[in-house]
Amino acid sequence: MKATILWHAPVADAASGEVHRFGFALEDANGARPYSGVISLRTARVLVAELTGNDGFICMLRAIVETLTADYDTLIGQHFDDGVGPQGSVDLSNPSA
Repeated sequence: MKATILWHAPVADAASGEVHRFGFALEDANGARPYSGVISLRTARVLVAELTGNDGFICMLRAIVETLTADYDTLIGQHFDDGVGPQGSVDLSNPSA
């Protein structure tokens, strides 16, 4: 599985407890249709605390949780493969990349 962080945005209503959200895409090696989703920082923290494993999705969540708030934008375009972690950035402004 490959997970890619597509975007990051602070939540307008900080009282909701969700301070930041991240858009992501998951691609499976078996050719299944890619999945796009959104996860809050709060949910990512809970999942990282509870899940073990080293698939691309969990590696992506760990990166989100371990990154300083001021550096969230550096995660955009990063992709994470099973058992490997960050694999560099993808130029999201060029769809053919």
